Amino acid sequence: MKSITIEGQLRTAFGKGATRQIRSQGSVPAVIYGGAKEINFSAPMTVFKKLVYTPNFQLVNIKVDGKSYNCIMKDLQFDKVTDELIHVDFLELVEGKKLIASIPIKFTGTAKGVRRRW
Repeated sequence: MKSITIEGQLRTAFGKGATRQIRSQGSVPAVIYGGAKEINFSAPMTVFKKLVYTPNFQLVNIKVDGKSYNCIMKDLQFDKVTDELIHVDFLELVEGKKLIASIPIKFTGTAKGVRRRW
C-alpha cells in the first residue's frame, strides 16, 4: 500500500478569522480524529495534491509538532465556487481499534472463462 508524508504546523487560533488567514497564506486547515485527542493543524495546499487527486488508497504519515501520526483520509471539503480544497479530516490508526474504510479495487488481466473475439 502506498504511503505519503505530510508535515504540518499545529493550529493555535480557531474560528472564521483564523481559518481565513490560514487559507489566504496558501495552507489548508485539517484535523486528526480517533486518537487520544483531536489534533488541529494546517499544511500547504500543494502537499495535499498527491493525496487528493489520485484514485489510490493511501496511508498518511502526518508530522506535527515533533510527533508522528499514522492516518487515513476520512473526508474532504471543497469551495463551492472556486473548487479549492478548504478542509481535510483524517482518522488516526490506533492499534486494537477497528475502523471501516472504502478501498477502491482494480481488476487486472482477463478471466479464464472469458473468450476474446478479435
